[in-house]
Amino acid sequence: MIIKGLIAAAFVGSLLLIINQHAVLTGDDTLRVIPAILTYCVPFVVFIAGQLSGANDKMCKHCGKKG
Repeated sequence: MIIKGLIAAAFVGSLLLIINQHAVLTGDDTLRVIPAILTYCVPFVVFIAGQLSGANDKMCKHCGKKG
């Protein structure tokens, strides 16, 4: 689950970084480090939360209780 989360974060984070900091690529601006790091952290956290939520739903269906 962690490896898949890192792969998803690398892919989505890279796309978001290009969108959000495109001026850095053209040389018109400097890289904002903290937002760049958070750009990769957010997709990772969302992926892991989704995986845990899905696992929780499966567990509840298995035991017959609503989650």
